[in-house]
Amino acid sequence: MNRDCENEARAFFVKMVGDYYRYIAENAKGDKLEEVKNKALEAYDQANRIELAACNPIKLGLALNFSVFHYEVMKNHAKACELADIALEQALEKIDELEEDDFRDAKSIIELLKENLTLWKEEEGAQGGDDE
Repeated sequence: MNRDCENEARAFFVKMVGDYYRYIAENAKGDKLEEVKNKALEAYDQANRIELAACNPIKLGLALNFSVFHYEVMKNHAKACELADIALEQALEKIDELEEDDFRDAKSIIELLKENLTLWKEEEGAQGGDDE
């Protein structure tokens, strides 16, 4: 198995662990909430450290889910926007280098990242809060 495939598989699996704990965190309370928040953060951080190309759909999906985790669970809107902004910027720098199938996969996730950012920034503006 080549290194890229190995990294993709590892990143996908560890991202799924983070997703699993994020889903639990959406309904957890008290000590259980703190436990699953920490486990999700740990898994997402670990997946984020795995080296993948900026336009890789797994990397983009991770950025999407990790930013949603920060926004919805951690209530850290600035961090959510920062993660999404960085992923978008890096992906858009490389998007022209992709084959058509890879381009389609990346583009759909990029659109979701853009939609989230737009929504989050509008919500922050409507609340009059600028945490940054």
